[in-house]
Amino acid sequence: MKVTLQVAQLNDILDLVSRFVSKHSTLQILENIYIKGTMDSLIFRATDMEKFVEIEIPGKVSNEGAITVNARTFTDIIKSIDEKEVELNIDSAKETMSIKSPSDSFKIKGISANEYVALPEVVKVHSLSLESKLFSQWVEKVEYAVTEKNFSPVLTGVLIKIKKDSKTNNLIFVGTDSFRLAEYKIPYEGSSPEMSLIIPKTNINEIKKLADYAISHKAESMEITMSENLVSFVFNVENMRIMATSLLIQGNFPEYDNENIMPTQHNTKIIVDKDQLDKSIKKISILTKDINNYIALQGQQDKLFVTSGDTDKGDAKTEISSVFEGQEVAFGLNGRYVSDFIRSIGSSELVMGIVASDKPIIFTDKDDSHYKYVVRPLVK
Repeated sequence: MKVTLQVAQLNDILDLVSRFVSKHSTLQILENIYIKGTMDSLIFRATDMEKFVEIEIPGKVSNEGAITVNARTFTDIIKSIDEKEVELNIDSAKETMSIKSPSDSFKIKGISANEYVALPEVVKVHSLSLESKLFSQWVEKVEYAVTEKNFSPVLTGVLIKIKKDSKTNNLIFVGTDSFRLAEYKIPYEGSSPEMSLIIPKTNINEIKKLADYAISHKAESMEITMSENLVSFVFNVENMRIMATSLLIQGNFPEYDNENIMPTQHNTKIIVDKDQLDKSIKKISILTKDINNYIALQGQQDKLFVTSGDTDKGDAKTEISSVFEGQEVAFGLNGRYVSDFIRSIGSSELVMGIVASDKPIIFTDKDDSHYKYVVRPLVK
């Protein structure tokens, strides 16, 4: 099989598929990229057995052929080539691939394509269309609240669901580690029935990067297809078709939509400048980074006091202006959790809704009512 490709496009493809290659597998072939040429297209695949990607581009291929080659070796070679075009020549029988440019020539050994993992088929149960930009933004707003390791597997993934209420369908993205929870909920005008799926954090972050690539090439929409244990995402980017598939986490996501976890009523409301609060948290965390980044917040009148309390290193206190409504209140939080939320919002101000010092605190973006963030208070 012989085909000529643009080096810039090949670099893009290898950057995308390499993210899906296994990093710590005992199976050598899972460190490889699968390459197959048909009469009118070229296919690239990669997997770590938890997530899969396939990229197909048109190409004038002489003779069909396929091989798998080490992802890092192939990528490093292509990055080293300065010319605009490169020729790939696959000898399936000898399990080698030649890489030639006007000034360079490489031959690398591979493994037979027949030994590579088949791409799983997603038997359609539900599907929906979504703007790539919105998908990327919503994943970013919730994934930071998820940890990759947790006592409960369902808490290592991002929940995506469509849920009906009395008026409309809502598309909801949720992430939680049981100490905090981020939710982005927005009306969905599509025709999809209610559905729910949990995608592992590592997988959805790599799929987000595919969405970001699609966005950068003006591919505005994406298609999501779900089965019982798989979900696939398809992006059509110029003349390139990208399909990513992920295994789903099986289990029931915690029922969080209740007053005990996500209060809808509060006794105190505090509005503060996010940058001022973030700077105050960084000051106090100098003394408390070894004790869960603890910060104590006290709201009264037009001030918010941020303190460390008495620690082994000393104590600190700072104050910032705020808009204050309701009862005076004091509570403790993990300061890093608050800073994570601050980085995720677009508004210059955030809102805190407090029921009581021992109840979950609701954070919202002042200019985005769709976004909620819940943090459990700390007792020092």
